[in-house]
Amino acid sequence: MSNINFNFISNIGDFTLKSNSNFSQGVNFIWGRSGNGKSTLLNNIAGFITPEEGEIIINEQIIYSSIKKINVPPNKRSISYVQQEDSLFPYMNVLDNVEFGYKFLDESQKKITPYDVIDIFEIRDLLSLYPSQLSGGQKQKVALARSLARNGQILLLDEPLNSIDFISGKKIYKAIEKLSEDLKLCVLYITHSIDEISRTNKEILYVNDGNANEKKTKDKLLRFWDDETFINEVHDGEFTEKSFSSKSVMISKESFTHNDIGFYFSGSIKSILKKSKSTLIKIESDKDYFISLDNDIFSKLELGVNDKAFCFVYKNLFL
Repeated sequence: MSNINFNFISNIGDFTLKSNSNFSQGVNFIWGRSGNGKSTLLNNIAGFITPEEGEIIINEQIIYSSIKKINVPPNKRSISYVQQEDSLFPYMNVLDNVEFGYKFLDESQKKITPYDVIDIFEIRDLLSLYPSQLSGGQKQKVALARSLARNGQILLLDEPLNSIDFISGKKIYKAIEKLSEDLKLCVLYITHSIDEISRTNKEILYVNDGNANEKKTKDKLLRFWDDETFINEVHDGEFTEKSFSSKSVMISKESFTHNDIGFYFSGSIKSILKKSKSTLIKIESDKDYFISLDNDIFSKLELGVNDKAFCFVYKNLFL
């Protein structure tokens, strides 16, 4: 079972990150507002930034220690990392990109092959193409495949699905979750999406103002919603007596009769959180879903706790 422990301080210009936490096997989420240190945290763990002091330990092996003067270079840390803007090798086709790190592994390190991940991320028809010929979503799939094929002891993901459509993103997340179980892999996953966070029963590392040392349950994170948009925010749209519709989502008290392409779900309203301008509703279905509506619109829908709501997602606006 892979695990990581870290306790370090890192300075970048006037910004200071203080981190102290630990993670074990499975998908472990990291959440916080932009500019508060989430990516800086992963870059320190990966070795792209050197902390001022402290230590980082992966699978009981010290990869950084200011006291013991240990600083293992990035390519020796056995870490797989997908950054927000993960750069593929432009002079290599997709197959060569995915196989690149795998070629340097010892046989004992090879738990999953390039063709395993090629099939998982459904990119077999892209193998002969070059990065310049790929869409943003395709590049992100290739970056994920390349990273997993490296067979790192720890997997770092910095918003890995932000260029991938909602339906494909759900499939890829389930694949990552299954791989973490099958390979007993520890995954550190930065997200802004409550949809993704709602999948976990683990506590989430909350990064705020350069402090990454406090874990919270997903429910406790909702209290930070007051001044932060991190879910479907539904405003301009059309209201009828039965439903509200916008470019993001339709929500209704009755089931839909249309067969439009998209994602349907329904469930009971479990909680309602009202703020000055918006109302956040939590819908319990196959998992928890969160939708934010203008207060006026929510009042017109006349929905209450335990009422059943039917939803249809056209396009997700998770930030």
